[in-house]
Amino acid sequence: MEIDVDALRAYLLDYCGTAALSGMGAAMMDVWDIERMDGYSLCRKAEQLGVDPRRFEVRGW
Repeated sequence: MEIDVDALRAYLLDYCGTAALSGMGAAMMDVWDIERMDGYSLCRKAEQLGVDPRRFEVRGW
């Protein structure tokens, strides 16, 4: 399975950025980490946050 890591990264940045701006300061560290993660690490982080990376599967190849 191939994942659109750019779309996944954008989603996770929005997800964690919203949490950080809502008063969860620790989420800001997640934002910093997500900006620098490779595709494999992004998928693992998504799973840790309860986000299914398969939502970002590339189809139609």
